[in-house]
Amino acid sequence: MTATLSLADIARLARVQRPVVSMWRQRAVPGAPFPTPRADGRFSAGEVLSYLSATGRGNNPDPELTSDLTVASSSATDPSDRGDLLTLLAARAVLGADSLAETDVEDLLDDVEALDPDDEWLFSEVEGSDVERLARTADAVADNSFSPAQAYEQLLAADPNPSSLTAPLVGLLADLTAALLGEDGALVDVAGTATDIALRLAEDESLTPPAILLARDLPSDRAAARRTPLRATLRRYRVHRCEVGTVAMEDDWDLPAGSVILARVPDHTDPARTDPAQADPAAAAALGLIDDLTLQMGPDTTALVLGPASILIDELPDALVGQRDAFLRRGLVRAAVRLPAGLLRGGGGEHLALWLLAEGDSRHLWAGDLSGRSLDAATSQQLLDDVVAVARSERQRAFSILHRAEAAKVIALSQSLVALDVSPADPLPVSAADDAARMAELLVLLAEPMPDPLSGLRPEASDAGGGGHGSALSATLGDLARKRLVRIISGYRLPRLPAGTLQMWTADSVATHVPAGVDLLALTTAVPGAALTAPDDVVFTSTGTPHAVVDAGGGSVVAYPARILRVSPTASCSPRAIAATINELRPGTGIGKWRSWRVPLVSGSRREVEDVMTRIQAWEDQTRTRLAQIGELRRLATRSVTSGAVTFAAASPENPDADLRISVPVDEKGQ
Repeated sequence: MTATLSLADIARLARVQRPVVSMWRQRAVPGAPFPTPRADGRFSAGEVLSYLSATGRGNNPDPELTSDLTVASSSATDPSDRGDLLTLLAARAVLGADSLAETDVEDLLDDVEALDPDDEWLFSEVEGSDVERLARTADAVADNSFSPAQAYEQLLAADPNPSSLTAPLVGLLADLTAALLGEDGALVDVAGTATDIALRLAEDESLTPPAILLARDLPSDRAAARRTPLRATLRRYRVHRCEVGTVAMEDDWDLPAGSVILARVPDHTDPARTDPAQADPAAAAALGLIDDLTLQMGPDTTALVLGPASILIDELPDALVGQRDAFLRRGLVRAAVRLPAGLLRGGGGEHLALWLLAEGDSRHLWAGDLSGRSLDAATSQQLLDDVVAVARSERQRAFSILHRAEAAKVIALSQSLVALDVSPADPLPVSAADDAARMAELLVLLAEPMPDPLSGLRPEASDAGGGGHGSALSATLGDLARKRLVRIISGYRLPRLPAGTLQMWTADSVATHVPAGVDLLALTTAVPGAALTAPDDVVFTSTGTPHAVVDAGGGSVVAYPARILRVSPTASCSPRAIAATINELRPGTGIGKWRSWRVPLVSGSRREVEDVMTRIQAWEDQTRTRLAQIGELRRLATRSVTSGAVTFAAASPENPDADLRISVPVDEKGQ
């Protein structure tokens, strides 16, 4: 049977948007007409490949290499054949075989049985698949991908589960899990609902792979075990060479300190339920599952629970509100946030919600509402910072999304967790005079002109660069590291340390370019002989959105997961140019891929390049300082000017400094 493609398949093959293919049909290339559709509206795969080769259209340099995967992913492929191809790709991945077509079927079954003697995740599927007919197709798909595991994921994505999570949410949860995991902690995937997140962490080369536990309900008999969907979850883990332990939901998990439990509460609301005061059995079961998870948590264990906002956040019927309030009374819900809509691959306007569960302050709840916002890189970073700060009880900081609410008030009103008034995050009273004095200082600083670091210099075009900026030399960090031109040094896994004067770069401070401070004595006690940065070391992160900063003065400690990139004095590289290139990378580029990052090489004088880049960095530092001052002025005005405690008046020539006035409110008696 001839392999055929739809217009959507052609777009995937050519790596273009679907409307582009329609435009190709309307604007034919002379001598290379677009293929004629068949009676069913589909196109011959061979004719499409000939057309792409003849016209050079599309963004796929070699479409023939990916045509087998496109055909296998096509909607015309029998779903049972696609399932068999996934099984064969899994077998090839776990066996490390070079070819399935050249392997005898009985030998293949013997090899699979040796890996899966109890038939827990693969043997039955291989035994029931059409190996002889589909082996060559599976080999072609695997050979034309980076690895059989990648081919497996690409074919799996061809028929996505509408309820699966979008990539931005998976990335956020992976970054959050990485920040919460302790050095010896385990990652618990409850019922296979967090496999995407666990695999994202396992593929990050900057992280130590965590121990993964799959918590599941064990069937009572072997026949039922062969039908459980968790077989596919185990198989997917094994395809990626992840060693996964399994625990029963009713067992004692005995989790080590620093473990993180990941669970997703499904939404199976009964549409026939018309009485809003009636308890939804699915919601009751979801809250019961969360209650079971809390029994497995210890003092140093956290849990991230994802589920419908209708259960975790919104107002509940009377029959269920007490069940949710029990978590608040016990102080287990540390943070609750309504997430933006559209975070499921199937689309829709449903809002998901996230709970952070941990033992902590039973008097307060940190809540936030992201309705109407998109989960872009900036919002994800703000939410990540806020949730991690709550988990670490870091309250002496500014929160961007989460606000502190009184737990007693939340319980008493029984409303939506994010609809309540919140208490101020800063409990310390500040006088209006202090605010006015500080704003006056900020106005003076902002009025000062910024010096020009590039004063007296003028850019001039030079022929020394050869073909121009488009022909600039570059190399990957992996190549430079192998040639010992750069050295990558991991940061230290540091416990919580008291603040001090020693400069410390964390992942958060690298992103903001503002180092934290740590007590030197406490650091020396925690990590004797800790190595510090050298001048002009590049400190970077590869988790989530890549960030980098040049530590010009050196003498700083670097906290994991941040790393040090030290450039050899003999290398034709500029540390500041490398840092600038890393900061231009797209969000999501960093996960496990820092070795593939391309950075520029210096073709002329490294000293001259560093001088120019240092001067440009001075401009950036000045601008960042100025923006921080404006931000502080805005916060002070929000607190004092809006309340009327401080007013601005026009300055007179006789008294130019009298432009701020303190307004003292009086009571009804004039006192």
